[in-house]
Amino acid sequence: MRKPVLSDHKRIKSKLVTPFNDAFGPPREVSWINTMIPELLWIALVQEKYGARRGVEIITAFTRAVRASRVDRAKTIWAAAGKFKSIPALELQDIMSRNGGSYADNLHVALRPLAAWYPTHPLNALFSAAEFPPEPSDLMTIKTVVVELFNRASLAATMTQATAVWLAFDADRLKVAPGLALAQFPRIEDYPNTELSKKIAAAIRAGLNSFFGDTNLMASGTAWPVAFWNRGLEIEPCGNDNGCE
Repeated sequence: MRKPVLSDHKRIKSKLVTPFNDAFGPPREVSWINTMIPELLWIALVQEKYGARRGVEIITAFTRAVRASRVDRAKTIWAAAGKFKSIPALELQDIMSRNGGSYADNLHVALRPLAAWYPTHPLNALFSAAEFPPEPSDLMTIKTVVVELFNRASLAATMTQATAVWLAFDADRLKVAPGLALAQFPRIEDYPNTELSKKIAAAIRAGLNSFFGDTNLMASGTAWPVAFWNRGLEIEPCGNDNGCE
């Protein structure tokens, strides 16, 4: 027998709610460019340097150490850079020194561009002020990665977003029903070569819109995204000679 149309939807009073919205809540309008790119750029830089697979290993090891550092951090999704503003600088350095054997050097190398050019980046506590003086090559790295991220459906942007969602799984803040595309989350590694991976990518993008709409989930609730774009204008003022309108 054929299943009734919309049989997978949940009825709440007079409304039918999709399985996805039942799991994540109603969609929220959060800007990918204005808000999410600055928050997730550190993840993209790690993956640009070491590839998606090794990048996930580095980021997972680091964020697990942060979650283990205090009971009230255990359920935090440490994806958005602004979240790290809640950790005192000396404490963040101590977490790295005590637990960073498998990832500290890699994290330092990957985040060098941000340390060099963005002095207020929330993860700069991992560096000394004189450790990484600004180099043109570091700025070019940031610009290249940001341009790749502008296309939210690009491979680089998708793997960055997938890593953020993975951190929600790893913190035990995300559980999905078997029938949802995210239930087959590991297959995102096939993106964009299979229809399944494209469905998973779409679910990831929709999920992040909800996560970034809630400071109890992934949004940092800080001014870091604005500070990032303002600093970019300080470094390279917008003008017709560099393609700005």
